[in-house]
Amino acid sequence: MKDIFDECNFGEFKLKSRIIRTGAWERQTEDGGFLSSEVFERYEKMAKSGVGLILSEMFAFDPKDRFYEYSSNINYRGFIKDYKQITGICHEYDVPILGQLAFFYYDDGDNQKAEPNDLTIDGIRKLQAEVIMVAKKFSFAGFDGVQINMGNNFYLSRFTNPYFNQRKDKYGGNTLNRLRIVLEIIQLIKKTIGFHVSCRINIEDVRKGGLTQEESMKMAKLLAEHGAESIQITGRTISMKYDASQKHIFLDFANKLAQDIDIPVILAGNLRDMETMNGILNTSNIEFMSLSKPFIAQADFLADWKENGKGTSRCKGCNNCYSKKESRCLQFDAIDD
Repeated sequence: MKDIFDECNFGEFKLKSRIIRTGAWERQTEDGGFLSSEVFERYEKMAKSGVGLILSEMFAFDPKDRFYEYSSNINYRGFIKDYKQITGICHEYDVPILGQLAFFYYDDGDNQKAEPNDLTIDGIRKLQAEVIMVAKKFSFAGFDGVQINMGNNFYLSRFTNPYFNQRKDKYGGNTLNRLRIVLEIIQLIKKTIGFHVSCRINIEDVRKGGLTQEESMKMAKLLAEHGAESIQITGRTISMKYDASQKHIFLDFANKLAQDIDIPVILAGNLRDMETMNGILNTSNIEFMSLSKPFIAQADFLADWKENGKGTSRCKGCNNCYSKKESRCLQFDAIDD
């Protein structure tokens, strides 16, 4: 019987469990962008609780980006020092950590909100170079790899989506062409840095003429063929067209994908209790699961689950942390203090 606390391999990493923490917003900073003590305490609680791998909060590289003020800051002068301490905390407990890059807008130098169809080839090269520089900064700060968030409604999700991308050159049209911008980024990161590269992709988006599950499956396989070393499944809010009370909405897709590719597939979304998660592990091809809001509600909840052999997150799924773009639980933080 498989268990979420099995030691296992995840690409080149040896994990202490099958649980992956996914970060979202980062608001707990001080003047100038420096991390507050609460951030370091949060990471230590997570790292020593039994988590297998950590995906950081979202990083954006442009101060004019839509979510920049709610994201981790890669540009402040204390970035390397602060995040070397963060990654050092994770490594002290033998937990690998990937930096998550997610940006909503892109400034190509002429247009602060250049959409996929607007970019010239020079604009594409500029975007790729900036992503590589972010990955390089991650490596300087001690991260073990990078996750490229090309899911939800972030910029690269739109670039790779046929609804938005109507380009007529080699970066538009069929699946391979629309994905080319990311595939080239992956290959450059592998060549210049040697990082683990993870990609976060949507299952579909239910727009007419948009991303379908069939198209998403093709994209995932191309990513794996071109050097991506893990894939996390997610979706836009309006894509939740299924009855989540009956079945995990991403499970069938992730299960099929995990059977078809040779890299780790991470199942995300509304995972709250150990019994359900172990049930998925033992009735599907899924080997890894990610949680976000449960770690916001209680950073070290996995320690209790491991000790008791069971557990349910105290997260109520109110979604206030996400909608208010906070890195803390608005229900429980005051109680814990």
